[in-house]
Amino acid sequence: MKRQLSTLCLACGAALFIVSCGDESTTTTDTDNTPDTAVIDEDTAGDDSMAEVDDVDGMDTVDAAADEDIVEPSDDSTTFPDETGDEMLSDEDELVPDDVDPNCAPGAFPEVCGSWAQQMIFTATAKVAGFDAATAEIRTLFLMTQRQQEGHLWVDSKICHIIIENKTALNPIDILMPQSFADSLIMLHKEADITPSGEYYQPTFWELRSIKQSILPTDPGTYELPTDPASPDVEDWDNDGEPGLRVVVNAGLSNGVTHIVEKSSSELWGQVNGTGATQTIEGTVFWTDKQVVLKTDNALFKSGAQNVIKESGPNIWRQKRIDPLWTCTEIMANGDTLFPPL
Repeated sequence: MKRQLSTLCLACGAALFIVSCGDESTTTTDTDNTPDTAVIDEDTAGDDSMAEVDDVDGMDTVDAAADEDIVEPSDDSTTFPDETGDEMLSDEDELVPDDVDPNCAPGAFPEVCGSWAQQMIFTATAKVAGFDAATAEIRTLFLMTQRQQEGHLWVDSKICHIIIENKTALNPIDILMPQSFADSLIMLHKEADITPSGEYYQPTFWELRSIKQSILPTDPGTYELPTDPASPDVEDWDNDGEPGLRVVVNAGLSNGVTHIVEKSSSELWGQVNGTGATQTIEGTVFWTDKQVVLKTDNALFKSGAQNVIKESGPNIWRQKRIDPLWTCTEIMANGDTLFPPL
């Protein structure tokens, strides 16, 4: 699926708010300091050499240019016409005109800046505590802000809520992600691109949960999760006094609490639909997920939940515009209205 979807070709927009500014300067001729009463000897007219002028009315002799009194400006001088005066604009004023919002400058591209709610739905086959091939549907709600420069987007994304639902009726596995899990997750800073026709693409974004972010390599996908709960890479993001993030597992008669670190990725393809307040964005997602259990009170759960994407899906994402004043609280309260069950 990923190979087929990746054929989608997107034109990248302008990157990182950079606007080129041409080097435009005007140089005027400096005035010389030759006294007004200096008289040029007419006999020197036409002579390219510098001429000595006789003392006139007791003044000292000065040298003058034979043809013109012109003094070239030094290389590091830059002067402007006198009429520019107070009306001169600074470079910053020229780069960001008053009528352009630097966080929302779509140009000829669909305007998708502003506040959004997003839902991702992953479908996985999972193995937990020796139970094989349970089908799990993982639904995640996000609060998002998108900034835009033409076809390029900067996306600040906060996970609000995660639900994992067991879709295999005869397989008694339930995994509960407490609200403390989602609340502790950090803001994600993603980038994406759209084309003038509204095709959307977000390249693979890696998320390392309960891992010290400062130690991650340039390519976080190459990072291997630690297995030692005492590793200096591990952090207690949910502040429960244990390394990693707390997850509750119910598997029939076997229940327990695990503390995990997690490595996940998402890659999005989609389409912008409509304009204005009713505008939506939606498409498909390719994702990966790996968990390491650092600590558990039930040895059956030591291996964690090994999730593998089920390509028959659904593996989708969808976005809707929201009130800029909304927080995760409003998104969670209105989740089913924003994103009706499939």
